[in-house]
Amino acid sequence: MRILLVGATGFIGRHLLTTLTQAGHQLVATSRQVVKRPLPGVEWQRLDLRELVDEPTSFTWPPAIDLLINAAGELSSDVAGMCRLQTAGTCALFDLASQHGARVLQISALGAGTQADVPFLASKARADDYLLQLGQSSVALRPSLVLGPGGTSSAWLQRLSPWPVIPLLNNRAQLQPLHVDDLCSAVLALLRNWPVQSSVLPLVGPQAMTQGQLLDQLRHAQGWPAARYWVLPAAVSRLGAALGERMGWAALNPQTLCLAQRDNLANADALASTCGFRCAPLSSRLHDWPQAAQSCAMALQPLVLAVLLLIWLGTALVCLGPGFEWGLRIMAEAGITGWPGKLAVISGALLDAALGFGLLLRRWRQPILRAQIGLMLAYSLIISLWLPHYWFDPYMAVGKNFAVLLLSLWLLWLSPSPDKRHG
Repeated sequence: MRILLVGATGFIGRHLLTTLTQAGHQLVATSRQVVKRPLPGVEWQRLDLRELVDEPTSFTWPPAIDLLINAAGELSSDVAGMCRLQTAGTCALFDLASQHGARVLQISALGAGTQADVPFLASKARADDYLLQLGQSSVALRPSLVLGPGGTSSAWLQRLSPWPVIPLLNNRAQLQPLHVDDLCSAVLALLRNWPVQSSVLPLVGPQAMTQGQLLDQLRHAQGWPAARYWVLPAAVSRLGAALGERMGWAALNPQTLCLAQRDNLANADALASTCGFRCAPLSSRLHDWPQAAQSCAMALQPLVLAVLLLIWLGTALVCLGPGFEWGLRIMAEAGITGWPGKLAVISGALLDAALGFGLLLRRWRQPILRAQIGLMLAYSLIISLWLPHYWFDPYMAVGKNFAVLLLSLWLLWLSPSPDKRHG
């Protein structure tokens, strides 16, 4: 079968791309960004669904496509942009599929159609409804929480899993999570047994569980006992969600807070009666993911980030405040006095502050970390050449530069590259 896979570099799209290729299907894959490392045997085209709304000719429909699989989507605090992608752009894509006589498999989300107050689900539901009224052969597959390597929610849960005491937004609401491998298997089952009539099919795991029970399964897979859970006060949750919305966090914002506080359940019989597929228990899928070492690194990452932030901002505040005269004396030891010395201290402090605040912006984090590494090396070299006696400080202040340097290197290695963030 010749398949057009939209959103092939996202979490679900990447796994579908591998599964469908291994199953022998011919794939034309799309991405918003130019793919630098294409998978052998896969044709790639650039497609931005947001652009498709205003410029239908911006994308050339590939020849002889039997099936369109739309795996594009995002849970974003930018509601207008998200709706443009998941509703307007997706509907324009469905129009193209209808014009070329291709069947459509829409990867939607469980809760679409029933939780209209959540923009992510509402935008998915509008696209699903539009697809079904076109009259072409189509399926809107609505999975529950999908877990596996590379997922945003998966990373959030993996980061929480190492801690023995874990704060939660809610520990009463139930969900039916599934592994991404089961989603891929469900898609293959549908391709083998395509329904006679267009339909909406929920895709859920066989077990209903709370967030705490889910985390306990992840902990057990990594060799750890059950954790203790602390439900955050409502005011703290709302504050965190508001901060997440302002900072652009995908895992914590008003939408995810709303979802975390509600049951999200469905019956698996509809999918089973259509194509004979049922998801396996989640615990049976947790072999290669999550891994304890990676989870611990992810858990420590925000703490290390916070420490570096405090170091850079603290240095800036001290240099501009109580340590200003001390900074001038150090400049004088290096032969820099008068206004050049004052300028050097102030400029250094402002640079430290800029590097600290830069760590808060995800899109700037990699270049900021590189700049920090360069600055630490420069500071150490300058001190070694002009102020070598500071190496004999009994508190080893200069030597501690290398601890900060190593922490910066570690964070740089853990930070995803920009092309991986644009699924």
